[in-house]
Amino acid sequence: MKTLIIIRHAKAEQGFGKDIERKLTDRGERNAAKMARLLKEKGYHIDRIFSSNSERTMQTTRIFAETLDIPGNHIRYFESLYLADVLGITETIEWLKEGENIQTLAIVAHNPGVTNFVNDLTHTGIDSLPTCGIAVMEVAMNDWSNFEAAKKTFVTTFSPKD
Repeated sequence: MKTLIIIRHAKAEQGFGKDIERKLTDRGERNAAKMARLLKEKGYHIDRIFSSNSERTMQTTRIFAETLDIPGNHIRYFESLYLADVLGITETIEWLKEGENIQTLAIVAHNPGVTNFVNDLTHTGIDSLPTCGIAVMEVAMNDWSNFEAAKKTFVTTFSPKD
């Protein structure tokens, strides 16, 4: 059994200029730290983080990594996760090599892709994962190379407003 943690980036500036360059607001930075501490308190240990390459997702990822003591070489940024849909997120997860000993993978990306991904794969009815919201699912498999065919079960969500 593997654990997949889906994280929507924290609150970002309103859109002026290039979308990919939007940064977190002060509130977004505080919420990212709060949610990372919550995962730590709940006993989640993340082995790897795959993140979109947008500025706001990279900032969110760095805050989670720092709080959860995840080394930089366990983080990878993907252009394919920038505004990715369900297929894009799935294909990025399949980048993991067979035999890698990763029990828990976190994905940091954008809506509506992250909400649609959780809903489609676990048949859940989340209206919208909020900024810095987290969804946790269990994946019944021994190796990430079997991700697409594996049974996925919704576990819980966490929101900064909780």
